[in-house]
Amino acid sequence: MSKFMVIGLGNFGSQILRTLFEQGHEVVGVDLDREKVENAGEFSTRSVVADAEDNDFLEIVGALGMDAVVVSMGDHVSQSIITTLLLREIGVGHIIAKANSASHGRALGKVGAHKVVYPEKEIAVKLARQLTNPSMIDYLDLADDHVMAELLPPLEFTGKSLAELDLRREYNVLVVAVRESIPEKFVLLPPAEYVVKDSDTLIMLGKSADIAQLEKMREK
Repeated sequence: MSKFMVIGLGNFGSQILRTLFEQGHEVVGVDLDREKVENAGEFSTRSVVADAEDNDFLEIVGALGMDAVVVSMGDHVSQSIITTLLLREIGVGHIIAKANSASHGRALGKVGAHKVVYPEKEIAVKLARQLTNPSMIDYLDLADDHVMAELLPPLEFTGKSLAELDLRREYNVLVVAVRESIPEKFVLLPPAEYVVKDSDTLIMLGKSADIAQLEKMREK
């Protein structure tokens, strides 16, 4: 079981808090709004009404002992920057901060955030990709223009084994998992002899341009 703190219990922060709690982790929620803290009480190990810009409070409440602290105060730019700075100054090892703009994100990175996230931007990009590429079910951006994407297989893939398709050589992509619908099953690192069905969802890793090539094949 890991320990996490979420500072800022708006929609994004409270959802992270709930998810971590349901996964069995120890989670502490912090917000200045008493109502938000009370609402978070049922899905947190501890929830605290406090000003996270108080350096002494952060130490007292145990921020230093957390595996990660999430700063979810994107709508309060200056407060989120100050809180991130204080967390870094007391030595918190992993700080994840929510930003609502590129400049906000740069500031968070400069004062010590180890990772900056842009939830609204990421959701918007994901939705746009899904709207323009119906065969893409989901995707995750990785480093160096690589993505992990869930794709419905092109018709010419069905009935063939992964060895026959030889996707790494032909398309420069890897099938890292298959989500079967009939019967429902998740196959991680499928063997070369796995035969692709039209009801499968292929989870692929590759460059975005190569994944896009497969999407176009599906649309033909």
